[in-house]
Amino acid sequence: MLDVRLGRRIKEVRKGRRMTLQELSQATGLSVSYLSMLERGRSSPTVANLQRICRTVDITFHELLASLEDDKLYVPKDQRRQIFQEEDGGVLYEAISEGNRCIKSICMTVFDQEEHESARHIADESGFVVSGSMVMMVDGVSYQLHAGDSLYIPANSLHSFRKSSEEPCVSIWSCCNAALEEIAGYPAAAGSHSAD
Repeated sequence: MLDVRLGRRIKEVRKGRRMTLQELSQATGLSVSYLSMLERGRSSPTVANLQRICRTVDITFHELLASLEDDKLYVPKDQRRQIFQEEDGGVLYEAISEGNRCIKSICMTVFDQEEHESARHIADESGFVVSGSMVMMVDGVSYQLHAGDSLYIPANSLHSFRKSSEEPCVSIWSCCNAALEEIAGYPAAAGSHSAD
């Protein structure tokens, strides 16, 4: 269900920019068939692929996800909404904060021990490991994170991660939505504070 909504939203944004699938494919390096399956909800994206698409169509990652969210203040554990799960099932991303808020938070659960693609984000991030352990590489420096450890990742830092525990690694990651929008040249979201 979410993959279908996400795919529809990507298609809406692409068409709003008057881009063909071929043009999006050339700009992102992703195949036309993959993008078509993604837009139809028949393929689950990786974070890195979503970021490529977002950069190309000039929308922030968090704006894309916020457009799929309800505006809730309280989210019980059993009602936490899956944002998406990587196609191989190795990583699950769930919304902790809902709607277009100043601070965006996700719960990331890593099941596999694969090295996950390097990425850069246009805003600072802060993470906290709830259970399990993981290795996070930030600009070539390796950090071993265990339950209770936290890590701050400055904007535009190249980072990747992998699980290092036998059990799944659960972590919480947050960033400032207003900062994302200001850095990307978008006006701050309604109700957000531009000083954040």
